[in-house]
Amino acid sequence: MPDPFCLYGPPFTLTGEEYFSDNTVGFQVVFGTPEDQQLVLAYQWYLNGTLMINERGGSLAGKIYCGNHTVGVRVLSSEGWSGIKSRSFYTCKVPTGLELNGPDTINEGDSATYRVLRHFSDGTVEDLTNQYTFTVNGGASFNGNVLTTIKNDSSFSDETLNITATPVTGNPVTKQVTVKNTTQFNSAVLVVDLFNDTSLNVIGLIDNPEIAVNHQAANSGNNFLPASVVAENAYILASDLMNGANWRFEFNLAKLITEYPGTTDFVFYIKGRGASDQNLSGAFSLKTKEAKMVMTGDAGSYVPSVTGGDTVNYTNFNTFVVKGANGSYSEADLRNIIRFNYHVPTDTLTFTTAEQIVIADFDHVAVRYHWQQGAGQDLDIFVGFEQTGTVFDGIYVGFGGPNRTVPADTVPQSDAYLWWASDNTGASGIEAVLIGMEKFVAAHPNSANIIEVGLYAIWFGTPASGDFTIELVTYKGGTMQLVGTNFVNEGGVQVSNHTIPLNTMKHKQANGTIADYFKLGNLAYNKTTKTATLNINSVIDQGS
Repeated sequence: MPDPFCLYGPPFTLTGEEYFSDNTVGFQVVFGTPEDQQLVLAYQWYLNGTLMINERGGSLAGKIYCGNHTVGVRVLSSEGWSGIKSRSFYTCKVPTGLELNGPDTINEGDSATYRVLRHFSDGTVEDLTNQYTFTVNGGASFNGNVLTTIKNDSSFSDETLNITATPVTGNPVTKQVTVKNTTQFNSAVLVVDLFNDTSLNVIGLIDNPEIAVNHQAANSGNNFLPASVVAENAYILASDLMNGANWRFEFNLAKLITEYPGTTDFVFYIKGRGASDQNLSGAFSLKTKEAKMVMTGDAGSYVPSVTGGDTVNYTNFNTFVVKGANGSYSEADLRNIIRFNYHVPTDTLTFTTAEQIVIADFDHVAVRYHWQQGAGQDLDIFVGFEQTGTVFDGIYVGFGGPNRTVPADTVPQSDAYLWWASDNTGASGIEAVLIGMEKFVAAHPNSANIIEVGLYAIWFGTPASGDFTIELVTYKGGTMQLVGTNFVNEGGVQVSNHTIPLNTMKHKQANGTIADYFKLGNLAYNKTTKTATLNINSVIDQGS
């Protein structure tokens, strides 16, 4: 509250904080000069309009019950009493932060309201919206604090906007908002090209178990799937080496949608190996419902193509291919290059590409899943060995798994190949699994040279943002101790720490299986080199 002018006597100012963290307060009468202060004969202090008879000095200090109060003071000089100067204050209450409140996502063409809220330590909230001016970059505009986005039918991608609320004085508050694209189109063919790697042993396949040809490979030398059909009626077409460097796969969405009307999501993989571990570039596009697949050339020089229809959603991508190309087209020998998910009801295509992180020699591996408030309630995890050639393949630890350890009921648990800490059902927190890689390798000398551990996640309930991170920490030496839902190392040396942000909107279904989970990647341990690669699937949304 502004200080009023004095009616009589020397001018002064009443100073003090507006918010106090507890019930101890302090205020001071301040004069412009020492001479002005010497003119004062007496002080009178008021609390909430009532005279405080025991307070007669130039300062007020003491304890006042928690709440909203007004303090006032006046001074007496030879000219008489001044007017009362006052100010409001709060006890047991301090600001804890400003929030630009409103939806994190909004459909294109829709409107949403945003507010600036000040949060306090006592849990109360103050609306400061009318003290701020709202602006936004990109395809949207504000009318006051109401944001309206632009409908863009020429785009198939989401847009990220930055909202800024600016006060007359002080620092602005910002928020990032995703504008979801709602443009829909009817897709018939998915075309995928891989560029500039002649060495690939590469296959395309369908993952859906309800489709008779699921996990049957289309590849160079086996260019039609099924083999006995014409190109227009194939599920997948695969090229031979094109233009001396490139490869192409085509997936017949129209045929799949027609023959499997009850399927909502079709999942496709392209898997392979190259001459060396290296990055690989590519591109994909969707063709509209008038498109038909055709095959040109002859055996050894086949090139898939498309007639009719329009091209939509042409997208470049970068992924990773591992070494080991040896002429094998068996899925078991090949690694994921790119994965597609086509969601029929919304005509939406998403894809995941492979990232690779190389980890040096280690003894212990702690895999930690982290999520924060606002992501979702209770992230459930599954971690398990895959394609090792042992009886432990496909046995996962995590909520809903058969046991907290692999092997089951290992005593002590620290001797297990896999050890799940425990379930965390909170709105934020950690769930972790300890991987005893050195124990597994020592016990299974005849296992595959590349030991793969699959990493999965799913929300127990419907998620909010769906955001989480996976942290993989390796140690050399020492022992691993269980602390709550986490594992920590004692006495050893940390070798590496990698944290990757991820997102999934998948949540538990009744009678669900591992296929319902989001597979975020795997840890692949090379027994020969004693190193591991962390292969993470990065998801990029291509529609609403």
